[in-house]
Amino acid sequence: MTDRMDFIKRSEAMIALYAEGKYLDALNVTEQLALEFPDEASTTSLWRVCLLSRVGKTDEALKTMSEALGKGMWWSEAVLRADEDLMPLQGLPAYEAMVAECRTRKAAAQKDSKLEMLVRLPAGEPPYPLLIALHGRGGSPDRDVQYWEPLLQMGWMLAMPRSSQLGSPNMFVWDDAALAREEIGSECRRLLEGYRIDQERVILAGFSQGASAAIQISLGGVLPDRGFLAVAPGRMAMEEIEQLAHSAHGRRGYMIVGGRDPRHESLAQIHTLVNRNGVPCEMEDHSEMGHEFPNEFGRSITQALKFLLA
Repeated sequence: MTDRMDFIKRSEAMIALYAEGKYLDALNVTEQLALEFPDEASTTSLWRVCLLSRVGKTDEALKTMSEALGKGMWWSEAVLRADEDLMPLQGLPAYEAMVAECRTRKAAAQKDSKLEMLVRLPAGEPPYPLLIALHGRGGSPDRDVQYWEPLLQMGWMLAMPRSSQLGSPNMFVWDDAALAREEIGSECRRLLEGYRIDQERVILAGFSQGASAAIQISLGGVLPDRGFLAVAPGRMAMEEIEQLAHSAHGRRGYMIVGGRDPRHESLAQIHTLVNRNGVPCEMEDHSEMGHEFPNEFGRSITQALKFLLA
């Protein structure tokens, strides 16, 4: 398990405490996570600011945010405006100044950021079947590639785009869905033209936010894919998925979800929704799994491909 996956799994305790309204306990867990996962400082610092604000410790929240900026961090203004935990800070001169600084830093970082593609080829001769795997929010191909590598032994080509969108330093996101759709579509069409690929066997896949993007892009008909393989999908608008599924003729879906994932109920509803609108979709449900890749993921990939290519 990578540090990122370990961090996501360990964060479940904080998320559960937050959901129960135990904000100080959630803050204590976050403080421990910050010590154990220094590479996740942008995330844990923002969580600390949010929790301190939520419990009315405004001065401490502002100080924590200022210290994080002093270490070179920043966050998207969209997050700093939309998170309801941060509502008490809106309009405060110190907070507004730091939001402006975040806006400046993001603009500078985003200017030179481009979508990059990690490609792995199997042994054997082309044409290759192709699976395109999208990383989760804050993830990257380098972190996730180990999970998808069983595909290479199955004779599949693996392509993993890294988003051009930055949510904070070195944190790649798919927050702008329209931009993600445009960039992924463009780069993947280039792949289809540049490699000998079996275009009857192209699958879109992803983890977390990347899984949600894969579902939306596949159902939207952006590429000539057979369907989607979605591992622990993130948030999706039911109305949009229903509309896309209604016109997604010929595609199939395979979802892998965890019973301990906070979004389990909504994911089960999406599974029902896409089936009801004419997209055959299987849901592999792991009762003890959280928001993560399943154990023996290679076996899950085999089952998913068999269903998707049926």
